[in-house]
Amino acid sequence: DESKRFGLNAFKVLGGSFAIGSYIAQQLGMDISELPYSKLISTETKRKLGPITFVTATDGNHGRGVAWTANQLQQKAVVYMPKGSSLERLKHIQEEHADASITDLNYDDAVRLANEQAQKYGWVMVQDTSWEGYQDIPRWIIQGYSTRAMEAVQQLPERPTHMFLQAGVGALAGAVTGFFSNIYGEKDRPIITIAEPHAADCIFRTAKAHDGMLHFVGGRMDSMMAGLNCGEPCDIGWRVLESCADFAVTCEDFVSAKGMRT
Repeated sequence: DESKRFGLNAFKVLGGSFAIGSYIAQQLGMDISELPYSKLISTETKRKLGPITFVTATDGNHGRGVAWTANQLQQKAVVYMPKGSSLERLKHIQEEHADASITDLNYDDAVRLANEQAQKYGWVMVQDTSWEGYQDIPRWIIQGYSTRAMEAVQQLPERPTHMFLQAGVGALAGAVTGFFSNIYGEKDRPIITIAEPHAADCIFRTAKAHDGMLHFVGGRMDSMMAGLNCGEPCDIGWRVLESCADFAVTCEDFVSAKGMRT
């Protein structure tokens, strides 16, 4: 239950915060374990780094985590949200002193916009999807997400038989799948099913094609499952899912609505 983590009620802060910390450590030529919070915000560290602007695209949770982390580290954040994002989520991100706005783009095009702005202005892109030439930060985000898997293992009274993991780009699903597969091994790991909205089923399509390529969903993705309307898989996350997950399923919005009511 991550509803109380850092007081944010947003479950993805583990990824963005670990990635930003790891990026700063890399810039300083240090290991993140050598950088407690007091050192991250010290005058010496800020003098070495200079001002940094972190930029991302989000439906809400990831962007709020990036904005919160940047604010805690006394740095700046710019957050682009796709068309249809809720005003409440926008407000939460803006409350972390981020320059946040809702665009007229779908999620994947908002990611491209964030990347273009990062290259144009020298900002640091913090995105949980990956592509050729952009691997370190997504990998750190996935590693950060695995913290919640470790906590679940510590709290579970016995080995689970089945796991159902939601996927947007597949980074969080890949993190949890990879962690449980490593902990329990090929023989004893749970049966893992990846679940997506029918309108944004890029993991399902990639799994079904089984041709060594990533398969995208374009255009508008109008599922009510905010945060999962992503049309292009994270290649790092997909490689883990391809190796360790068992099934991929999609569902219509009524299934999600029933689950919420239940």
